[in-house]
Amino acid sequence: MEKRTIEITAELIEEDEGGYTVYCPELDIYTQGEDVEDALANLKEAAQLHIEETGLQNLKLKKVERRALTLQINA
Repeated sequence: MEKRTIEITAELIEEDEGGYTVYCPELDIYTQGEDVEDALANLKEAAQLHIEETGLQNLKLKKVERRALTLQINA
């Protein structure tokens, strides 16, 4: 069985009603958790299940490029 290590991104969004949503842009998957640790653990599990279902040989990570933008808003 082939093994490899990959690095993915976890984008955490604190929700108004409590808890966190977490998004992985490389795999295009979302999950959530009650706190940061729970959300990250759920993302790891979701990513592993996604990769098992897709198959390691078929895995294509999306290229992610992040840039910060500054906006001027007329208020």
